[in-house]
Amino acid sequence: MLKDKKNITIYDIAREAGVSASLVSRVISGNGSVSEKNRMKIQKLIDKYNFRPNAIARGLQKSRSRMIGFVLPHISTEYFSSTYYEFEKRASKAGYMTILCNGKSDPEVESKILRTLEETRVEAIIFMGGRADLIGVEDEYIDELRKVNKSIPCIVCSSRAEMFDCIGIHGDDYIGVNKLMAHLAQQGYKSLAILGGTDQSHPSKVKKQYFKEAAIRYGMEIRNEWIIGNSFNPEDGAEAMKQLLKQSHIPEVACCINDHVAVGAINVALDAGLVIPDDIAITGYDGVEASILSRPHITTVCPNYSEYGETIFQAMTALMEGREFEKLTLIEPEIIIRSSSLRYK
Repeated sequence: MLKDKKNITIYDIAREAGVSASLVSRVISGNGSVSEKNRMKIQKLIDKYNFRPNAIARGLQKSRSRMIGFVLPHISTEYFSSTYYEFEKRASKAGYMTILCNGKSDPEVESKILRTLEETRVEAIIFMGGRADLIGVEDEYIDELRKVNKSIPCIVCSSRAEMFDCIGIHGDDYIGVNKLMAHLAQQGYKSLAILGGTDQSHPSKVKKQYFKEAAIRYGMEIRNEWIIGNSFNPEDGAEAMKQLLKQSHIPEVACCINDHVAVGAINVALDAGLVIPDDIAITGYDGVEASILSRPHITTVCPNYSEYGETIFQAMTALMEGREFEKLTLIEPEIIIRSSSLRYK
């Protein structure tokens, strides 16, 4: 039951109906696309509470904000900025303005951003990283995003989006890792290390597990002491490679959690006088520009940013119009084979 009927707003109607406020607005104004199922559900609540928007509210409803919130954990990280770029191209072409926000992988900062985006009356929110990737995220941060999603359509770019009751879109790391491991097996590698990443990040932890499972399938040796790393930057890659080279026996290939870690690892290996890939092969992940700025160029897995951005945009459009969309869409990545792992051409 809603509050006093005299004070009911379209946001109250939206919350009870489980749709966005913009969708309620479209039913009231008669403008825009709305599925028959949602139209009937919203109209039933409008009739139930005898809801009549005042003149100011009607003016606001007829004037959609055409603004979208896009929350990234780190704007400078190429994986996130590349995904945003592909989405924004499509949103801009369709007449939307995107508000880009830097969540800094800090749930408190993200909470402030979410409140600001609500006040700004954005029509949808795209959420990447941060609490969506954090293992052991507190319930209050899960519930907060669930609550926002009841009035503003939210898309979470994570395989765990269902935890937030949101639509999810993410790269298929299982396929990506296995494409990379198939290449390494074909090249004859028999042992590997995993460098970079942290077990506090769900994508990182899962990706490492996929590497371990694939190593078993392909008969490759992998030791616990060869799994080294605490972060996702070149400095972590450099430190991980230093630790690896101190060991009495090193593997034939180092699979890095992303391309930036791979750059740091390559620099240390070259400084130590190693030849890549003859002495040790090195691979990356994410297919960002850094992978072609190093020497040798880095074999990597690219999540197909164009398809990623297009899928996010299509999901957003569907939710804003009250149409159904897949609960979780996994984008199949591509492997880009370069000289850092290529033994046989």
